[in-house]
Formats: sequence, structure tokens, C-alpha cells
Amino acid sequence: MSDDAKRLLIVHHTPSPHCQEMFEAVISGATDPEIEGVEVVRRAALAVTASD
Repeated sequence: MSDDAKRLLIVHHTPSPHCQEMFEAVISGATDPEIEGVEVVRRAALAVTASD
């Protein structure tokens, strides 16, 4: 990641199919080809750390 690139951290907890669908919709929107210069990082709530 370059110094001027932005990072979007999406922390998720998807215990149900509906939560999984919502998470997938968020990822779809965040990774839209029209959005440039943003690194999208996904982490499960139980796996995310302060360094993320």
C-alpha cells in the first residue's frame, strides 16, 4: 500500500445467513470499480487485531 492510498477495514461478525448477505453487500459496494485508491481489508471480528 502506498503512502497516499487509503485503507478501509471492514470488521465483520456473520453468525447468520442474513448477516452474511449484508457483509457481502458491503464488500460489493466497497470494491466497486468506480472507487479508486482504497485498499479494502476484511477481518472477522474474532480475528482482527490493533495492527489491522
